[in-house]
Amino acid sequence: AAVDHVVIGVDGGGTSTDVVIADLSGEVIATVRTGGSNHESIGLEAMAEVLAAAIGETLDASGRQHADVAAAVFGLAGVDWPSDVDRVGAALAGIELGGPRLVVNDSQVALRAGCTQPWGIVSSVGTGSVTAGVGRAQQWFRTMAVGFGEPSGSGTIVTEALHAIAAEHHGSGEPTVLTERFCAALGHCDVLSMFEAITRGNAPALRSLAPMVTAAADAGDEVARRLITEVAIAHVDVALAVARRLHLADDEFELVTAGSVHAAGGVFGSVFADGVVRAMPGATVVALDRPAALGAVRMALDLAGAPPTSAV
Repeated sequence: AAVDHVVIGVDGGGTSTDVVIADLSGEVIATVRTGGSNHESIGLEAMAEVLAAAIGETLDASGRQHADVAAAVFGLAGVDWPSDVDRVGAALAGIELGGPRLVVNDSQVALRAGCTQPWGIVSSVGTGSVTAGVGRAQQWFRTMAVGFGEPSGSGTIVTEALHAIAAEHHGSGEPTVLTERFCAALGHCDVLSMFEAITRGNAPALRSLAPMVTAAADAGDEVARRLITEVAIAHVDVALAVARRLHLADDEFELVTAGSVHAAGGVFGSVFADGVVRAMPGATVVALDRPAALGAVRMALDLAGAPPTSAV
């Protein structure tokens, strides 16, 4: 009997990886979630092992073989430069799937998952951040996401909070609840011992304190509120720059928001949404409320030459 072919969509991040298998009508057959697959943090070999195991598990769950795959799209964190596409693609060659495969940055699959049109922009703000988009002519652009020339998600929020805490200590800044909360969270009884630990490299996982800053802003701490407002506006500025680059700034398009900082809403969310409306009146802010891996499935269906579908 003829085998029904399938497509595979992968969304691989730093902390988790989603693999979705769908038939050629876009109907999802099986999904698997596993650990992180960012080659920058675990290496190319470990990345390939994580993805091979997850794909094998998903194929088993769907009752299909590797040869039954008509196309696969891998949206992976850490695929930041053209050379990464080649290196990651070579590392994945051992996963012998049927059909063509495409390796892209994970922002591209998040955008495809969130947009109803084939063009638009995604602002992903979580542990790090990236802003990316596709224009009407299908030209693609994304920020470098290296921490220069743009804010960097939780990293920027925590860095600005530490600036504010140090400024309060020096007397050049206003009092903030962040001082007491950061000291407590990092296990220090005063500002000096906390900054000694930070500057000596003994304060890991600083980025994980970002929710503490957004919570303080939402609760009315003026310093935190001002800080979060400035970071949100900086992310609007980057989105506007990408929109101009893609000739969308004066057009109608969907601006998809993804990542934990956007998802938390609060002051950041309202300032970002207000800023977008002012800077780009034709933009509609849309929260990504479905797995980004479904964007990879959509792209895989295109790659396989499947007819357009609204199933996924």
